[in-house]
Amino acid sequence: MHRIMGYSWDELLAIVTIASIVGGFLIYLLNLAIKNGTEKLSNMVKDLIVRIDNLNHTMNSIESTANRTADRVDSLEERFEEHVGEAKVRNQKIKALEHEVFGRSENE
Repeated sequence: MHRIMGYSWDELLAIVTIASIVGGFLIYLLNLAIKNGTEKLSNMVKDLIVRIDNLNHTMNSIESTANRTADRVDSLEERFEEHVGEAKVRNQKIKALEHEVFGRSENE
């Protein structure tokens, strides 16, 4: 009878069969682990993408609101400066009239 590395054909076939079954089972477990792991990971990545899109939309809304607020503040500051200038002119006119009408000096 023929022998390869000291084993007979039936022993070699038994070794190959056992190795194939164990290898197939390990591949099945690995495939199952990878599928389940990547499904959860895929769902988590999709959820993360949705949250990032929502955050991006929120940030854009905040930025546009901040820009509108800054424009309104600039407009109000300009109007305030106009009113301050007008108030200074009115105060000078009032002091001039007081001096003219009552003879008061500007330091009183």
